[in-house]
Amino acid sequence: MAMSSLEIDLRRRDRYEDIVRVINEYGSSVKESIFENLPDELTVPYQRIRELYMQETTRGRGRIDVNSLIQLYMNVPKAEELLRYLLLATVLFMGFRNLRNEVIYKVMHRNYDRINHLLSNPEYSLINDISMKLLSDYENEGVKGEDVQEVSNAVHSFVYGLRKLTKAYGATLLRWVPKFRYVADFEKALPMFYPPRANERRKRAIRTFIRWVSHEANLPVALGIISRGEYRRYTMVADVYSTMVTIRSGAFLVLGNDHAMKVLNRILVNRDGGVTIKVDEVKGLVRATGRLSNDPIVYERGAFKIGHEYCSRLRCNECPLNKVCMKFTWVNIK
Repeated sequence: MAMSSLEIDLRRRDRYEDIVRVINEYGSSVKESIFENLPDELTVPYQRIRELYMQETTRGRGRIDVNSLIQLYMNVPKAEELLRYLLLATVLFMGFRNLRNEVIYKVMHRNYDRINHLLSNPEYSLINDISMKLLSDYENEGVKGEDVQEVSNAVHSFVYGLRKLTKAYGATLLRWVPKFRYVADFEKALPMFYPPRANERRKRAIRTFIRWVSHEANLPVALGIISRGEYRRYTMVADVYSTMVTIRSGAFLVLGNDHAMKVLNRILVNRDGGVTIKVDEVKGLVRATGRLSNDPIVYERGAFKIGHEYCSRLRCNECPLNKVCMKFTWVNIK
């Protein structure tokens, strides 16, 4: 039976905790799209690194020896290239004005031979050729209004950052990423790979990379962060899809604070005519809900996937949240 939103009982906190729990469970069961779209040559190291991590955590009964695990990772062919590939994907978020993540992953996959050359040998001389190629392929997917200079700036920053890492720090990503013990420090150190515009988009790109490498459900390379449970301090990107799911499902009611009550009030008052809520107005609520779930990285992945596949298309009957959702479907998020 579909729940009508009139049955809201804020004392029944367990009901909203159930919604959060189901979003997390779904998040644990699905893969990030970048990992579904990896070139074959990088799928092998992706799987191998995950296997090694599982083996070592099982052997150490949940504890890991970071240094010996890094040594094992370093023996995996193409492990460094895989990390560089993931980093480049998020740097490219800043190269395209009309950002379509899925399209970027597809275009990178198709042009892997060229990209691979850049990953193993980050030379400035390769930037123009690769930027032109990625751009024309991106536009062939029907995305308009792009600027080759923006793509080129992004690739340039990536090359500059990698060269700085190897020259100044004498390190590879594979040695550098596991050293961070705190998410906040990792976030402060990453901008050297990204174009120097300090805007929301750069934050989002950097956080995406952190999410991809700082959790055992993704690519467990930020071992210092993972082993200390620091990934729980990750700040969600809170995009349109994860916001849509958090608000429409009623998951945010788990917070029970004044802000949540105000938003609930707006939703209920406008149930006949519909209401539009801007992502920025509820970003804090969405992030707090993810944090309360105790695993914001998995929560975000679950909410994003449900939003992308089901909620945005109103496929409520097939949705994994169907049985627990409050179904505030008249709320539009923009």
